[in-house]
Amino acid sequence: MFERRKFIKKSAVWGGYALGALALGFPVFSFVGFRKISEKTIVFPPDAQNAIANFKEGVYLMKSKEGFRALSAKCPHLGCTVNFHAVSETFKCPCHGSTFDASGEWISGPARKNLQSLPVKKTPGGGIETVIKI
Repeated sequence: MFERRKFIKKSAVWGGYALGALALGFPVFSFVGFRKISEKTIVFPPDAQNAIANFKEGVYLMKSKEGFRALSAKCPHLGCTVNFHAVSETFKCPCHGSTFDASGEWISGPARKNLQSLPVKKTPGGGIETVIKI
């Protein structure tokens, strides 16, 4: 019976230690996992709007018959920066080979999602502005 009391007492003490460590560790680990999401505005000047695709700071500005479209250059699979191939008019991820068409639609590869489409608007100076979350 003496051993049983000793076991229960030690279990209670170690349980208290575990709860204390959890109470102290939670704020530390939640702070480490915290990532502030901020936005960055990118402006494509009028002279950069003539090509089919323009790349600037992680964003592709695509010109089409309907107008302009901005696409994030970040692959939805693991976040590598995709490259635009002008001849085939496709985006190709150099890391794992995902392929997307000129409108950002997924064609093949492990990504299984489309490139993120970003909002565009004209600036008073004739540029095109988009906002990307970083």
